[in-house]
Amino acid sequence: MRDFHGVYVPVPTPFRGDQVATDRLKANLAKWNATDLAGYVVLGSTGEFPMLSEAERDAVLVAAREAIPRGKAFLAGTGANSTLHTIRQTKRAAEIGADAAIVITPHYFTKGFAQAGAQVRHYVAVAEASPIPVMLYNFPLNTGINLEPDTVARIAEHPST
Repeated sequence: MRDFHGVYVPVPTPFRGDQVATDRLKANLAKWNATDLAGYVVLGSTGEFPMLSEAERDAVLVAAREAIPRGKAFLAGTGANSTLHTIRQTKRAAEIGADAAIVITPHYFTKGFAQAGAQVRHYVAVAEASPIPVMLYNFPLNTGINLEPDTVARIAEHPST
């Protein structure tokens, strides 16, 4: 498994009008590739993942994979508002060539996913189905849900998290 130590850039998704500008994304990555960064976080919050369609997410991930050298880690945001959709996004990111998935807690149904048991079931199901390591993305300001330390410890017992 890849070593995920070091500094990672949260990559913004550039646009030209209403369209994702993959050429600009590649140009940004080319500039950052000249640095000693360990890798990139693509489709995190800075990448505006909740606002992109599946086709746009795919285009961003494909462009990023083409521009990121294999020596730098490629972390892909794959979280969605359901476990099955998150699994599908995670498998797709792996097919494209991401080294790991960063998964935010589903946050539309906050009452259900605010329960530790639901969080554990979600993340373990994603990890079980994922061909790449899964990293938890805890962002309570945006999700309204906080992953408590005990819950994170339970999830981290799975070898893919």
